[in-house]
Amino acid sequence: MTHRRVEVDSTVYELDPQPVRTSLTDGPSMLRGFQVRVLRDGELVGIKTCFVGRVSVQFRNAAALEGGVADLAPVLYELACEKIETQLRAGEDGDEIIFA
Repeated sequence: MTHRRVEVDSTVYELDPQPVRTSLTDGPSMLRGFQVRVLRDGELVGIKTCFVGRVSVQFRNAAALEGGVADLAPVLYELACEKIETQLRAGEDGDEIIFA
């Protein structure tokens, strides 16, 4: 995923998702984790550590769970970025943990 631009009260942020961490279990992973860097004017203002649950992915796109990380990552990033945008609109642009 490329950077996602979000405008909040005339401030433009860029969300830069980092690679999804792979599960170390043999069974289906119930939670996937990754970071999203929040940039303003090209400068890092916060890191959102994101955890996205299997149920959220299944609700959004059940087929993504059957594929590899290449199929899963766009859904994970979309869910996380939606939550981050909500946080940005609430004035939270710094480091935090996000659950989606």
